[in-house]
Amino acid sequence: MEVFLARQPIFDTGLKVVAYEILYRSGNKNTYDISINGDLATASVVIDALINFGIGQLAGEKGVFVNFTRNLLMEDLPYVFEPDRLTVEILETLDVDEALVEKCRILKERGYTIALDDFTGDNRFDELMPYVDIIKVDFLVLQSEGRQYIAEKYLPLGVKLLAEKVETNADYLEAVDLGYHFFQGYFFEKPIICKSKGISHSSLRYMSLLNETMSEEPDFNHLAEIIKQDYSLTYKLLRLINSPAFYTVQEITSVNHALTLLGLNEIRKWTTLILMKDISEDKPDELLKVSLSRALFAEKLSVLFGMDSRSTEAFLLGLFSLIDTVLEQPVYDIIEPLPLHDDIKSAMIGGNNTFHEILRLIKHYELGNWDIVIDIEDQNHLSSERVNDYYLAAISEASNLFNQM
Repeated sequence: MEVFLARQPIFDTGLKVVAYEILYRSGNKNTYDISINGDLATASVVIDALINFGIGQLAGEKGVFVNFTRNLLMEDLPYVFEPDRLTVEILETLDVDEALVEKCRILKERGYTIALDDFTGDNRFDELMPYVDIIKVDFLVLQSEGRQYIAEKYLPLGVKLLAEKVETNADYLEAVDLGYHFFQGYFFEKPIICKSKGISHSSLRYMSLLNETMSEEPDFNHLAEIIKQDYSLTYKLLRLINSPAFYTVQEITSVNHALTLLGLNEIRKWTTLILMKDISEDKPDELLKVSLSRALFAEKLSVLFGMDSRSTEAFLLGLFSLIDTVLEQPVYDIIEPLPLHDDIKSAMIGGNNTFHEILRLIKHYELGNWDIVIDIEDQNHLSSERVNDYYLAAISEASNLFNQM
């Protein structure tokens, strides 16, 4: 059985990523088909993560959260992970009996972290609580009263609380006020629209360079001059191009050399990447990481969508997909003066075109909304296996590139 993986970041109160939850989808075109043995699905996630792709590629140095069925807990499958890398997620639907309590006691004794998933405050889990480190509270299921009740009852016991499916900044701030320790959801992508955020002098120079690269007949000498006028831009570009991520055979020591070797499309991509890093310095690192992985994912997906010749534009679409959050301004106001093709601008504000379909697929893949992902794949005759391979490759490449910046 094929199993496709995705991941969701888990943040601490400082909006630093502390772990990733591994999400899975079976290859039979269903989010989770009850006809499939749950043990097989979970085992496939573990095997795929550890062997086929590598836990380091999925999570870097961070830990992972993985759901385990009762049978796989009893068969000691969590032990294939190092204790400091794994949080064992136990669903609230499991029956609590002496065997489950004893298994959790042993896991805890061996150094594993235990999280109770989708918890709603059911008292039948009281016997398990001495071994539970983290309680996950679904903010889409529980209203404010329920969230507060759990905080008041379990925080004094030393249990840490994780607010999951946090989709707005208001939910995030409520969870912080209640004393929650961790947060999961895409609230960090939601822009808080405020007064116009100024663009730094260096960012303006990057915008000038982007304008030049997007012109119909760009002047390479003019491009080189724009870059050379800014020592910081020159340094960042040469450092990035000479990094292992580019696999260059010889060292590139001049801007002219870089332009000649890479070509216009690559210069467009990496100038934009440096611009995004510059304007997102006061934001959580994950924001740039997600933007970069989206850019690489979109670039790869453009091939499946029959848009090979516009792969660079797809890259820019992914990279700019969170720019409203970065600049704290409405997306339309930001993209209007940008030298992007109208198709890209339309896709970013919900227009119905192929680029918008690519962006929809990316966003729903990140969220693990597998039913919608499957619909998009079917409508566009996409190979599920290739989409998953591209997603995992984009994560890996984005991590490597980010570490070089």
